[in-house]
Amino acid sequence: MIRLSILIPTYNDRCLTLVSELARQAEAIDGLQWEIVVADDVSTDQDVVKENRTINHIVHCHYIFKSVNNGRAAIRNFLVSRACGDWLLLIDGDLIVANRQLLRHYVDIIGKADIVCGGYRVMTGPKGNLRYTYEWHARKLQRADFRSRHPWENFKVSNTLFRREVLEQHPFDQRFQKYGYEDVLLGTTLREAGYTIRHIDAPVGFLRYESNRSFVSKSVEALDTLVDFHDELYAVAPMLRLADRLRQTLLGRLLRKLYQTCKLNWLNNLVSDKPSLLVFRLYKIGYLLNRLSHASTSAKHED
Repeated sequence: MIRLSILIPTYNDRCLTLVSELARQAEAIDGLQWEIVVADDVSTDQDVVKENRTINHIVHCHYIFKSVNNGRAAIRNFLVSRACGDWLLLIDGDLIVANRQLLRHYVDIIGKADIVCGGYRVMTGPKGNLRYTYEWHARKLQRADFRSRHPWENFKVSNTLFRREVLEQHPFDQRFQKYGYEDVLLGTTLREAGYTIRHIDAPVGFLRYESNRSFVSKSVEALDTLVDFHDELYAVAPMLRLADRLRQTLLGRLLRKLYQTCKLNWLNNLVSDKPSLLVFRLYKIGYLLNRLSHASTSAKHED
């Protein structure tokens, strides 16, 4: 018998529709012993919390409102500790089910790899939304055949199945409290530990797109994480390696100066209703070059 725990971390996300569809799919699979556990990292939207509490009325489903927000890594470790299953499917709370056979695809592959990544699909988004534009232009990267070419480089935890002992023996690093890269570091650890990984087409969907300002803020937070964990992430973060190489060149110095001169104009473009992906890339690399330069200067002063 397969024992499956579906684990959903959430923060201000309405999860009732996601949970209801996953419960419907799980109930339709003969012989599957299952549960869905939603852990809320102290959401501030009380209407969302009120709706999510009704998850407790669905059979085999549990909604837990935590008392303290400890960050993205800690909430996932908490979910693992509460799970009963031998297999753990992590799905982020801001996603939707984009495949009516999603759980069937996972159940059919259980036992063939320690880790199975299902990917995601970019659903229709609002015109002029930076997150939607960014994800839409990168959508081909989410196909299973593409992800399988470099399986560990395309490892993410937003829709991924794990053999239970994988996450028990290698929990998420709880130093990662800001947005970004906690899954990248975990992937490096799991690859070095010799676990097997597969990529399949069992997508969840992006349908809820934050505002342009919020997406820029999250992207900057992820760049801060790159700098804060430079040594741990250097080998697995191409953008960090690129920035380190550029720092020593004339081009890198020019990009830093360009960022310092243009950052306000670039930011105004990115939060407008006509954001440019080129400007977004320039903004990110310029910000990262400046952060790395400041971090290097601070380190020298400390020495």
